Amino acid sequence: MKNTLTLLTAVVLMVFATTPQANAQTFAKIAPQNVTIVRDSFGIPHIFGKTDAEVAYGLAWANAEDAFDMVENLVCIGRGYMGRKDGKDGAKADFFVHAIGARDIVQARYEKETSAEFKKYLNGFVQGLNAYAAAHPEQVSVPKAFPITEIDVQVSYIAIMSLLCHAEGSLGDALDGKYDKVDVKYGQVKEKPVGSNAYAINSSKSADGKTLLCINPHMQMDGQLSFYEAHLHSDEGLNIEGPMFQGSTSLAMGVNNNLGWGMTWNHFDRVDVYKLKMNPKKKHQYEFDGEWVELEKRPVWLKVNLAKKGKFVLPVKKVTYWSKYGMTIKSDKSDNYYAIRFPGNMSVMTGQQLYEMNKATDLESFKKAINRQGLSLFNIVYADNKDNIYYLHHGTMPDRKDQTVDWSGIVPGNSSSCLWDCFVPYDSMQHVLNPSCGYVFNTNNTPYNATCEGQNFKKGSLPDYADLRPGDNMRAIRLKGFLDKTDNISFKQFKDFKFDVTFPTSGKFIESLAPLFNLSADKYPDLKEQIDILKKWNRVADIHEIAPTYIGIVVMGLFDNKSCDDACFISGFSTTEEEVVKILRAGSDSLRAYYGTVKVEWGTVNRSIRGNKDLPLRGFADMLSPCYPTKVKGAYKFKVKYGDTYIMFASFGKGGLERLEALQPQGNSLNPDSPHYNDQMELFSRQQTRPLSLKKDDVMKKAEVVYHPK
Repeated sequence: MKNTLTLLTAVVLMVFATTPQANAQTFAKIAPQNVTIVRDSFGIPHIFGKTDAEVAYGLAWANAEDAFDMVENLVCIGRGYMGRKDGKDGAKADFFVHAIGARDIVQARYEKETSAEFKKYLNGFVQGLNAYAAAHPEQVSVPKAFPITEIDVQVSYIAIMSLLCHAEGSLGDALDGKYDKVDVKYGQVKEKPVGSNAYAINSSKSADGKTLLCINPHMQMDGQLSFYEAHLHSDEGLNIEGPMFQGSTSLAMGVNNNLGWGMTWNHFDRVDVYKLKMNPKKKHQYEFDGEWVELEKRPVWLKVNLAKKGKFVLPVKKVTYWSKYGMTIKSDKSDNYYAIRFPGNMSVMTGQQLYEMNKATDLESFKKAINRQGLSLFNIVYADNKDNIYYLHHGTMPDRKDQTVDWSGIVPGNSSSCLWDCFVPYDSMQHVLNPSCGYVFNTNNTPYNATCEGQNFKKGSLPDYADLRPGDNMRAIRLKGFLDKTDNISFKQFKDFKFDVTFPTSGKFIESLAPLFNLSADKYPDLKEQIDILKKWNRVADIHEIAPTYIGIVVMGLFDNKSCDDACFISGFSTTEEEVVKILRAGSDSLRAYYGTVKVEWGTVNRSIRGNKDLPLRGFADMLSPCYPTKVKGAYKFKVKYGDTYIMFASFGKGGLERLEALQPQGNSLNPDSPHYNDQMELFSRQQTRPLSLKKDDVMKKAEVVYHPK
């Protein structure tokens, strides 16, 4: 098993895993006519019902209409049917879900720990998804995947959180024998550029005395890591709009009448790997506090479809183990056994926490929800109608008591002194509430820089593992500069910050590019035209600028050569003049070959492509308006793969939400045949947003389609 994006994208956004079984509680059958789905001109579903459960039914139905392929993939992963669907590659996901003990954990804890309110809501979601699958059997490629149950949904949340903790990578490394080496350090996990922006200002900073919030996650533009927008409205107090991962039971972030929040990816050490001391005289026994303890053996039969789309399914037996540290694996390269401990499979509160965050009415109830500690990670930036702004380095951080242990390496697996069993309390993690300077932010930078100088959480309050990416990226430098230097910020200025496409003048990443910016045309006359353009450049990555084309070519080449990940925008990297010249020459040759000139505008090569639309794209990697490209086959241009996947701006007054705008930069549907597959791309290219209302009357006035699930 490799720590590949393929498996991450297949499971990280999964919100329901499945195996039909009896529920301990019986719920009334939801009548579809009690659920109303209103589609606006951009296909966004506004879902109305008397009860929260009815709204959950409609959410499952609407999301399945727009992205059933993604829904079914997630269902199959949770059911252990990915091997049936995708052969050997799919079976890896099945093995992972089994190895982390997801179903055993949920079955032991769901009934006694989950609230009655959330059980009812979850049941509504399950009914809606099962009804859709039953009504559209032609879309179901693995019939055994349905029906699902509430237990199944909870199992998948365990899988999601475990993957977000990078437990899958540690599992693969243990199997591959990477931990068998002496004094191995597994260090930081390479991260794809799945970042985000979130910032808020209060009345002391805004021009009109309002409290403003920006929500701006950056994930994959397409597929299972893309975001889905929905509006949920019940007569029981649920009324929120925002983005969620495909197939989720609640919104991941968003805005309701009283408050809103954004999330950004954060970085702290979430996984520990223990090497067990095995009994040389008796197999499957390990030492723990001076005694020999029996490993629990957990066999599983993986069903692997060798023909993928055919019907020949081969059962393959695999074995995992369970120790006092949790998931345990035997190396395929030795007789060593490794236990992998992480927070992702220690809570059944993920879905309930998100639901309660969606329904929160003030800061107190919002904090009560996040105190569930059901999410393994994510910074939170919050704002509300009481003029509160709040930043929290959020997640289930292991509370490692023994600081004499080197937690960055392989931990001795024979003592209870290394066995942590609780998390750092959420209010003890890095946080800032209502700073006097009037702003909080995060752009995946250090949690010790979330507001103005002197008002941040004090560094040293927590161990070093609480901040694995110390420092600021380009986005943090630009955004903090705006917020520090600008007062009386208008709503338009607040929005303009997010759409900024200018490189900062300082920072580790900019310093790393000095060999490029310092090239001499006298020394490299063949590159004189490019060097002159670079030296005259205004540092703006707009579509008609030429210099960003050269920088994009060089940066992508350097990142490939050095195996850089998103951390390089904080830490920088080393390079040489010779290396830069070699990449720039090769790229220039390609520009001449494809375009007949080296003077090619950034918008010509940097594109937003989906379906039949192919538009020029502003921005650059790690800008406030970001784009992380990949090369397009058969053409010398780049397609954005990661970047702006959702944008929302909110303004709160004392009476509640007063203004709400959003944008899905490509489209809200993943169905290529849908008119809403790419109908927001032109808006994004013009930096325009869609005005929104959470009031039912306003939504109905602009309705394009109104219907009940059937």
